[in-house]
Amino acid sequence: MTRQTEKKSRVRTLLREPLLQFTVLGGALFLAWPLIQDKVAPPQNRIVITAQQMQRATDYFYQTHLRAPDPDELQPLIEDEIQTEVEFREGLALGLDRDDEIIRRRIKQKLDFMTEDVIEQAKPSDAVLQTYLDGHRDRFGAGPRIVFSQIFLDPSRHGDHLAADGAKLLARLNAGDGRLDYGVDSDTLPVPNDFEATALPDVAAMLGTEFAAALPAQPVGHWVGPIHSGYGMHLVLVREIKPGKPPELAEVRDQVLREYQADRRAEINQEAYQKMRAKYAISIQLPPPAAPDRYKPANAATVGMADDGVPK
Repeated sequence: MTRQTEKKSRVRTLLREPLLQFTVLGGALFLAWPLIQDKVAPPQNRIVITAQQMQRATDYFYQTHLRAPDPDELQPLIEDEIQTEVEFREGLALGLDRDDEIIRRRIKQKLDFMTEDVIEQAKPSDAVLQTYLDGHRDRFGAGPRIVFSQIFLDPSRHGDHLAADGAKLLARLNAGDGRLDYGVDSDTLPVPNDFEATALPDVAAMLGTEFAAALPAQPVGHWVGPIHSGYGMHLVLVREIKPGKPPELAEVRDQVLREYQADRRAEINQEAYQKMRAKYAISIQLPPPAAPDRYKPANAATVGMADDGVPK
């Protein structure tokens, strides 16, 4: 082996050494870092106002002024975006996002809305909608509609006499003497005493699923009770049960599509939440028991009411 050949062999052996390779790579990265550091790890004090942010700002300006901003008006919009970002970061640094219910719920809402585009773009076929309609016909007018009246007995007002007071009033109502005064016989509740033909889902939204589920099984024309809701105890008179007419898909297609997409959205959000939740170890600290009158039903005068007496 010649001296030159031996030298080349030594060089090749040296180049194969991991330590040398690591040293050379580290040196190259050190020299190139000033040129690439902003792309690899943007500095914490760098703010980039994106085109999407400016488009949102100009869209909002248009909605307010019904015209696009001129060049002099554009700069304040840019500065407002910068100020918002600066104050947001400073607020995070000070921990102002912690224990703020509005921020917490807004972030949750944004996470939930991440599935909106996916659901909107995935248009279901008529076959899928028909299957959904067949499984939820009560939502679209196929279920019975109940004409009924209810009298509410407030547990916090009647106390230990609740059951006895209810039984006494029930006996009087069924005695046929015709004496019924909601202002006297019924405690205050922000829902009507008399309901016209009302679908069970609407009853459930006002008085709870337990109350709504009990209605169709009650005898017509006879006061019964107690039937319980989320508010407390009720005496109920079912006046009429009107059977629903099963709708055709063509008649309710838009409504079925909205309901289907809402259910799919909730389903996907729940699946995503369960995956996120699984990452955390969770402990629960319950507050002490509430005072007896803490959740007393609100007076109807203090609750927003629609013209027909149904809560808004």
